[in-house]
Amino acid sequence: MAIRKLTLEEKVKIVHEAEQLGFTETSLKHNISARQLYRWRDKLQNGGSKALSYGAKIDPELKAVKEENLQLKKLVAKLALAVEIKEELLKKTSFRNGTNG
Repeated sequence: MAIRKLTLEEKVKIVHEAEQLGFTETSLKHNISARQLYRWRDKLQNGGSKALSYGAKIDPELKAVKEENLQLKKLVAKLALAVEIKEELLKKTSFRNGTNG
């Protein structure tokens, strides 16, 4: 059985199909390992469809910026949650003390 190179469009279509139907089912349907589908998905998410083309490498600077962006998003979410918790506690303590502030 000869190995066939898939086009960029085919890879993107297969990844989207895997996200909808499941990676195991899609890998069996297309005779591709599930791990390969996960790699394609990661490349697609991190570098766009151009990252899926044969021999393409993700720009290290872009990767670093995306990682920093993810860390900052997590930090903002953590701080927003802390503020929300403090506001709820403040409301509860104000209500217990009889002040409506």
